[in-house]
Amino acid sequence: MTLNITEFKKNLTVIILCGGKGQRLRPLTSAVPKPLVKIKNRAILEYIINHLLKFNVRNIVIASGYKNKLIKKFISQKYKNKIEVMNTGIKSEILQRIKKITDQKSGNFLVCYGDTLVDININKLIKLYLSYKEKIIVSSYELKSSFGIMSINKKNNSVFSFKEKPNLDVWFNIGYIVFSKKFSDLLSNFKKFENFLCYCAKKNLMKSYKHLGRHITINTITELESAKSNIGKFTQ
Repeated sequence: MTLNITEFKKNLTVIILCGGKGQRLRPLTSAVPKPLVKIKNRAILEYIINHLLKFNVRNIVIASGYKNKLIKKFISQKYKNKIEVMNTGIKSEILQRIKKITDQKSGNFLVCYGDTLVDININKLIKLYLSYKEKIIVSSYELKSSFGIMSINKKNNSVFSFKEKPNLDVWFNIGYIVFSKKFSDLLSNFKKFENFLCYCAKKNLMKSYKHLGRHITINTITELESAKSNIGKFTQ
């Protein structure tokens, strides 16, 4: 299986989605695209790329759009242009960005988001995919409440249980989506990536890789501040 994983990586193209405007992070994203916003003097995108490189993943394509030139400059300086940057348009949907790249590549694909930090084990993710080659693998993370949750009797409002900030047994998509060229050909049938994922789920073509480690998505200033406080856990 180790050999299979090594061989698989040779024909794997990683697509990092970095084309959006990041409007919820303004005014920071007025000057730079969200993936280049810094956490402890390092760009979000740098954390993501370095994590991939740690697992010997080498075929990486940045799907850029908004402030494409800044991302290209960052890649040329930091990674000596060993990573490809493809301008997929400023107003493109996620699906369109992915399709522009998969149309030019062969083999298998791994899609991740340029604003999400996940200490996911790429080898374990690939191992699961190799067990279900005819399906798409979507990585997920369990939603945790930020509040104390009560169970209340509907008739008399008596509280019969209380849990402080519990895990909710609700799992959400965190990217790191693995699929074959066969699935990339299906993308043309949809206008939005979410519709494509819904179709795969409905047709029983999807499996979930449940990530139990660390996860940070950076959409807002509040989430950015939280990332700054917790980033040390990702670099240990």
